[in-house]
Amino acid sequence: MIVMEVVKEEFVSTPEAKEIMAERAKEKNLAYEQKICLEYLDKISVLTKSKFNKIKQELSEIKILKPKHIVMIINTLPDTMDEVNMLFGKEINLKKEEIEKIIETVNLHKT
Repeated sequence: MIVMEVVKEEFVSTPEAKEIMAERAKEKNLAYEQKICLEYLDKISVLTKSKFNKIKQELSEIKILKPKHIVMIINTLPDTMDEVNMLFGKEINLKKEEIEKIIETVNLHKT
């Protein structure tokens, strides 16, 4: 049985998680659960590294968005106002212009 210790906890997007797991796979053999996680991330990750970096940078310019909100947007890539509103619920109160900027940014960089 492999016991893993949590060293730190932070919000990471799907592309970042895929990169982390791929690096670990190069360094050592992954546990069964880690292999399945990497396979899953390979299947669902739709952004290239450059597109991910661009979308992350552009979303960080929207001042109300915290890093965790940016990760949520990148992981779901919402493309309608309803999807953005459902994503955040009452957690943050986005203005119409901010929602439109999120949608524009996502659609610009989505593959």
